Amino acid sequence: MTQHPSASPRISMLLLGVTWLEVAVLLVAGGGLLIALPAVVAIWPWPLTPFNLRFLGALYSAALLAAFVQARVGRWAPARTVTLMIFVFTLVVTVCSFMHLDRFDFGKAQVWIWFLLYVGVCLNAGLHLWLYRRLPLAGQPPRSRTVLLVCAGILGVYGLALLLVPDLAARLWPWKIDRFHAQLYSVSFLTPAAGALSLRRCAARIDWFTLGVTLLAWGLLPMLALVVVDAQVHRVDWSETAVWAWLSLLGLLVGMGTWMLRTATTIGTTTARDHSASA
Repeated sequence: MTQHPSASPRISMLLLGVTWLEVAVLLVAGGGLLIALPAVVAIWPWPLTPFNLRFLGALYSAALLAAFVQARVGRWAPARTVTLMIFVFTLVVTVCSFMHLDRFDFGKAQVWIWFLLYVGVCLNAGLHLWLYRRLPLAGQPPRSRTVLLVCAGILGVYGLALLLVPDLAARLWPWKIDRFHAQLYSVSFLTPAAGALSLRRCAARIDWFTLGVTLLAWGLLPMLALVVVDAQVHRVDWSETAVWAWLSLLGLLVGMGTWMLRTATTIGTTTARDHSASA
């Protein structure tokens, strides 16, 4: 996954440090919720039902992959894509949290930590997107720009529907969710849509790999979480069209992730052949 340093400069120590902090938080939150660790569930800022608990764990666990690659590589590729996704994710969650302040008990320390983390990470991501806006983009414009646009459009439309008309869009969810969770879960579609759009301009192999592995987990882990929880509570009606429509959207994420990983492999093979020919 190496690339020439001049094509992708190192990110700032501030962005690097905050990203490693995110890795630590996502490791605890994602892993803890995904396996329903009592210590993590007990300190969550609001009460969670079994489906919501595992779904959030799946999202955070998938996001952990993107944050780890960004922190480990430490360069603007893949940070430009991951930082944009972090900005979208944290911005939407922050706005939704302020829209539903009644869901939070500000007498609890974890609630203040929640808001401080999300506001701080959002501001940090937005600041670096602005500071690095004129950096040259590593890689080449992808040939499949239309595919990325269509996929981003499908995910983005449903994400916006959850955010703007949550009562209507929530009917497509496999389990019953309220307005707060419907709007909160819009990030599960708006964030990968933003990532796909970022690849349309220019992308290096590491960009394709990072987004690919992230979207693959972003689609697979929530599916797994749904099956695991329903095996315990038996509340999902698998004959419902809405359930399969929701699973189809997650399947789209899995397909996108697989295709992006394949593209990353192809870019690496092509580069190796070019270097061999020039030698």
